Amino acid sequence: MGSPSLTKRRTPERRVRRTPLYFPERRTGFDRRLADTSGWRGFWDAGLRSYRDNRTGFLLVLATIIVFNYVDYLLTVRVLQAGGTELNPLMARLFEIGPVVAATAKLGLVGAAALVLLTLSRYRRALEASLVLLISFTALMFYHAAIAIRLAG
Repeated sequence: MGSPSLTKRRTPERRVRRTPLYFPERRTGFDRRLADTSGWRGFWDAGLRSYRDNRTGFLLVLATIIVFNYVDYLLTVRVLQAGGTELNPLMARLFEIGPVVAATAKLGLVGAAALVLLTLSRYRRALEASLVLLISFTALMFYHAAIAIRLAG
């Protein structure tokens, strides 16, 4: 049927590397090929580079996000105690289970997101995500302020 030397050659190749379970990304989003120093893109890129290099500013943004999240939870509890409703259906369901469950989920999720952003702070997308979260929670604080003004007046 076949010579013994041919069967030895059909064994799996030992030099083939296995595919790793993780895929490290080497690019941070600030590569030279993306550098565009003109117009809005250049302004945004320079601002993100400055934001990345200013560790205190980045930590301050993350701390502000966490504090705004906690204030949002407290104000939501007050509104619910006054007879209001939660607009977020997921949080409404968690508040039906209990305020401790809602607090654990809300504060834990945003805290975990802040830790992930902190560990990925050298990447452009993580920096942009932290700014989007800051803007979102700031808008939420203005929404709560508008509700408080309407209820007081």
